[in-house]
Amino acid sequence: MTPTVTVVIPTRERPEYLRASLHSVLASAAEAALVGIETRVLVVDDASPTDSTRRLSAELGVACHRIETHDGRNNPASAIALGVSLVETEYLSVFGDDDIMLPRFIAAHVEALEAGYDVCTTAFLHTDARLRTTREVILPEPAFGDLLAGRITINDGAMTRSRLVKELLWDPGLDQVIFYPIWLELLYTGARFTRLTEPMFLYRRHSENVSDQLDARDAELRAAIRGRYVARVLARDGAIPPPSTPVRDREPPTPRPPSATERGRTIVRRAKAALRLSRTA
Repeated sequence: MTPTVTVVIPTRERPEYLRASLHSVLASAAEAALVGIETRVLVVDDASPTDSTRRLSAELGVACHRIETHDGRNNPASAIALGVSLVETEYLSVFGDDDIMLPRFIAAHVEALEAGYDVCTTAFLHTDARLRTTREVILPEPAFGDLLAGRITINDGAMTRSRLVKELLWDPGLDQVIFYPIWLELLYTGARFTRLTEPMFLYRRHSENVSDQLDARDAELRAAIRGRYVARVLARDGAIPPPSTPVRDREPPTPRPPSATERGRTIVRRAKAALRLSRTA
């Protein structure tokens, strides 16, 4: 049977980012088609004040569903929830309207899910607003202990089996934390997670990033969600699994200043070298 995937792209009046993102998703879909994977792209327009999103979607031949009334939230949670509810394919992934999907993204994720996993997350390249790579991030294998400790090691755009997540509560009131209880619930119920160590997308950072605007309410939401699951795990298992290893962040390390001992050894070596030179002069 042909694997089918829907890529949901929530957006609100950012056609300049959306155009580049859509082109990248369509390129990945074309590559996936070469190995027999069918991809559907669904843009969910969160009540943009103009019809730019609809026009761009029509120009590129992708489906677009529009939320008519904006809920006042400065994040795509409502569009994410609606998009997930509209998916009819076997697999789904939610992708950022300002990120860039690399060509192997869809095929590599589907390959992992076809091997029997339920959720597949991936490494990525952190960039600046102009897509200049700043570092490579390789996430550890998803672990329940990490999420219970507040360490999110699963991409929002992780590909999942649609039937597993469509049954869950996608609460727009959680704002940018909307994915947190989804991953916790899947881990709690024994879903099979895996990760790719090959970077599969460019994560673009700029002044409009929602994740750059986190506040006290965000921390409160995370703590409340975490607390609920900690209580459930304690009641069921009697103990909380420990966190695993930290995220590997491939950024060149800052050079460590030499210690006093190392500086002393360097002075001695230089003095000996100078003495040898003076004897041969």
